[in-house]
Amino acid sequence: MRIFLNKKTSMYQIFRSIASSAMVFVLFFSSSLFAQDGATLFKNNCANCHSPGAKRGTGPGLQGFWDRIPGGDEAGKTKWLVNWVKNSAAVINGGKDEYINKLYAEYNNYPMQAQPHLSDDEIVAIKDYLVNYVAPVEDASGSSAKKNPFIESEQKDNTLLNWLLGLAIVFLVLAVALAGIKRNLQSTLDEKQGVTRQYLPFPKNLFKWMGEHKLQAGFIILLIKIILLVMLYDWTMGIGVYQGYQPEQPIKFSHAIHAGENGISCVYCHHSAEKGKHAGIPSVNVCMNCHKGIQEGTWTGTKEISKIYAAADYDPATGKYGDNPKPIEWIKIHNLPDLAYFNHSQHVVVGQIECQTCHGPVEEMTELYQHSELTMGWCIDCHRKTEVKMEGNGYYNKMLGELKEKHKGVDVFKVEDIGGLECSKCHY
Repeated sequence: MRIFLNKKTSMYQIFRSIASSAMVFVLFFSSSLFAQDGATLFKNNCANCHSPGAKRGTGPGLQGFWDRIPGGDEAGKTKWLVNWVKNSAAVINGGKDEYINKLYAEYNNYPMQAQPHLSDDEIVAIKDYLVNYVAPVEDASGSSAKKNPFIESEQKDNTLLNWLLGLAIVFLVLAVALAGIKRNLQSTLDEKQGVTRQYLPFPKNLFKWMGEHKLQAGFIILLIKIILLVMLYDWTMGIGVYQGYQPEQPIKFSHAIHAGENGISCVYCHHSAEKGKHAGIPSVNVCMNCHKGIQEGTWTGTKEISKIYAAADYDPATGKYGDNPKPIEWIKIHNLPDLAYFNHSQHVVVGQIECQTCHGPVEEMTELYQHSELTMGWCIDCHRKTEVKMEGNGYYNKMLGELKEKHKGVDVFKVEDIGGLECSKCHY
C-alpha cells in the first residue's frame, strides 16, 4: 500500500481515511463475533432446558418469546429479561408477575435456574440469537429433526483468536500506511533540498537496517528464537496427549439430555464402573430399556433412535425383535496406554471419586470429548491432592492406625501417603 502526497492532500485527510477504513473493518468483523457468541452462550447456558424453536423441553420453547414477555417497549423488555434470567427466584417468589405466574403453573411449579453469572450484554446476545433463529427445515420424510446442539458443538469458539487476528490486520494496515506516509514525506523533503536518496528493495533494506541496529536486531532474533523454542516444547509435550479428542460417533448421543436433563445415573449405562476395571460400554439392550417406549429424540426426531432399532433388529411398528441384532460400534474416547493399570471400581467405590473428576462435566456435553489430559503427571498430581476416605472402611482400619502412629497429630492422609506414587502401583 502506498500513499502519494501532493499539495491538495493533507495529513488530516490521510489519517481520517485510514481511521475510517480500520473502523469499518473492525465493526464488520465484530458483528459476526457477537452473533456467534449468542449461539455459544445459548448452547452453554440454556440448551439443556429450552429449545430455540417451538418444541417444549424442561422449559418452554423460545420461539417468539420476545413478543410474549412483558415490559412494553424494547428497553422495558430488556430490563425485564435481564432481571428474570439473573434472579428468577425473586420474580417467582414475588408473585406479582402475571406472565410468570401463568407459566410457572403450566410447568408444574418447576422454577427456572437463575444465571447470575451472565452479564447484561451476554443476555442481550442470547436474545438476539433467539430472535433471529431460523428453525431447520423438515426433510423429505417429514421428520422434524433438530440438529442445533450437534451442529453448534462442531463450531469451535475462536472468538479471542479472531479478535487478535483482526487487531493484527488493523495494526499491519496502519503500519504499512504510516511507513508509506513517512517515505513520501521524506521524498518530498529530499526533492526540495535537492538530495538524491536510493531506496533499497526488500529484503536488502531489512539487512541494511539490521547492520545499522545490531543491538535491536539481536534482541528481536533472540525473542523469535525463544518463541520458536516454546512452541517446539509445547508441541513435543503434546505428543500422545489427546485432550479434547472428540470422534464422530455412529449415533448422535447427547449426555446433556440423558445425564443432565433426565438425570440418568452414569452407572445405569456404565454398570461395570462400580464392579470392575473398565466402566464398560452399554449394550443395545440397555438403550432399549428406555427407547422401546421413547421413540423420538429431543433434537433429532426419529433419525438417531432408528439406528438403535436397527442394531437391536427391532420393529417399533409391531413391537417385535428380529433374529439379527448387532452391537453399536461406539468409538472409545478415554484410552490409557497398555503399560498403565487403572481400576474404575477402586476409584469409584473405595476412593468415592466422582465421574466428573476425570471425565469433566459430562452432564453438560452434547457430544462427549476427552476433558482431562490423562497423563502420568496429571494422575500423580491428583494422588498428591486427593484425601483417602478411610473412616468407616474396614480395609483401611489397620493402615489408618499405623499412619496416625507414624504421623503424630495428622488425621487426613492423601493417596501419596499410602503408596500412591509408587511406580509398581500402576506399572507392573
